[in-house]
Amino acid sequence: MPIFEYRCKKCGTLFEALVPNADAKTACEACGSKQVEKQLSTFSPAVATTPKNPCSTGGCPSTGKAGTGCSGGGCPFS
Repeated sequence: MPIFEYRCKKCGTLFEALVPNADAKTACEACGSKQVEKQLSTFSPAVATTPKNPCSTGGCPSTGKAGTGCSGGGCPFS
């Protein structure tokens, strides 16, 4: 069942309701009025990102490998 966001036209309360389908009627949680309007919902996904240069956070992946690393010749990841 989807969750929809509503705004009560009578008292202005914003609320969410779990409804069986998009056409189902719901009432305001605060005042009980059936004069509610569905709101446009937005969502924002959280995305994990990796820093461009992993060595900047102190975790060089090439440390300990012969001929690589951040010391001396520079960072291979920058």
